[in-house]
Amino acid sequence: MRPIHYHEGQRAVQREANSVPCADKLATWVGPVAQFAAVADLILLASVDGGGLRIAALSGPAPLVEVREEDEEIVLGLPTEVATKLPVGGAAGGIVMKPVDARRARVAGRLVRAADRCELRCAVAFTNCRKYIAPTTTTGTSAHLGPVSETPIGLDHPWVTETIARAELAFLVTATPTGTADVSHRGGPPGFLRFNPEATSIGWTEYLGDGMFVSTGNLRANGRLTLLVVDLATGDALRLDGDGEYANLRADRKTRVDALIQAGEPFPVQGRIEARIAAAARLTGLCHPRLRRADRGKITSTDSTQVQHPQ
Repeated sequence: MRPIHYHEGQRAVQREANSVPCADKLATWVGPVAQFAAVADLILLASVDGGGLRIAALSGPAPLVEVREEDEEIVLGLPTEVATKLPVGGAAGGIVMKPVDARRARVAGRLVRAADRCELRCAVAFTNCRKYIAPTTTTGTSAHLGPVSETPIGLDHPWVTETIARAELAFLVTATPTGTADVSHRGGPPGFLRFNPEATSIGWTEYLGDGMFVSTGNLRANGRLTLLVVDLATGDALRLDGDGEYANLRADRKTRVDALIQAGEPFPVQGRIEARIAAAARLTGLCHPRLRRADRGKITSTDSTQVQHPQ
């Protein structure tokens, strides 16, 4: 796997957070991406197409993809139907997850057609830490490709307010300056998303992460984002497209070398994102409904670095 080359938007945020040495160490980090992809029960992919953003999700019992390692790439074999959702031949980025085990890995590369399937040939792939993920399991008994449909929705619709208020699982989709989509997980306690329908705005606190600032750096570079807020009970998702800004709130931290830090509070503040919503839609059947596992808690920054580490 080739090292990550950070663009200036990412470097700017890293400098503000005093995490450049940490980010440089992680530029060559991959971790057990292939293992995580093989057991994932939720995969979300995105492509920038003609200035817009297209979404595809796979959910259900693992394995949802075939995984192999070839030369310097990890290759994910996908159902051929993915080509109905995403443009074949273009760049795509995504995330593979098994939330019940707090496993997640980011992938990005080129989507190609190969015989009777599609393949994502990943030029970039790395695992993230286990923090802030609500433990859920799929209720599906077979593989599902979503969303089934996308319908514009008003911000004053009760489902919008209710979905945001109880959300524990969301995805932030941004893009690099060269147009490759990046999909990252966002989670926290219910209510972590701050929604103001009258002001057509949404915001949230960015918690202490790994120091790479991939998504927030993309946002700093081009100001565009899509937030997908998952309704666990239905498997539908609220899609919010708009412009956003990231502000670092902890420039006072000392120079950071290590990706994982044990803190004295579960959700330490690193920064905040404030976004102006230009369009909203309900993605019906994005994934199978998911069961929140009350017998398992979130891993947070108060856990040891050993527990936070991908495993």
